[in-house]
Amino acid sequence: MTSSSALPPPTRPAIAAAAVCLVEALALVVTALLYGLELADGRAVDASTASMSLVVCLIFAILLAVLAAAWRKSALWPRTPTLVWNVLLLPAAWTLTATNGIWVGLALAVVAVAGDVASLLAPSADLTDRTL
Repeated sequence: MTSSSALPPPTRPAIAAAAVCLVEALALVVTALLYGLELADGRAVDASTASMSLVVCLIFAILLAVLAAAWRKSALWPRTPTLVWNVLLLPAAWTLTATNGIWVGLALAVVAVAGDVASLLAPSADLTDRTL
């Protein structure tokens, strides 16, 4: 039995947006692991800050993994959260350029811009036929 509400296969921009979200999620998992190693080794300057950073990284990694899965399933809702997340990464990239070097900040900026471009090119929900 086929359903008339089946989602179409994902477009190339949607697959690219999923890939960017997945890369960002994996980067956050790696960052969380590094915070965990700092805590385990006793190298963390402030244990409470390191532990909260670890938790925040894991929460956002989970949310980005959910976005990646939604993009792969051709869902129409992940466009706005993907745009917002990647726009918010641009000031972080600028800060990383000043603190960790130009290549680290530039890499983050490239990923953020790629995520925004892919999500803008992906199909969006057609809400024009809805009435108030």
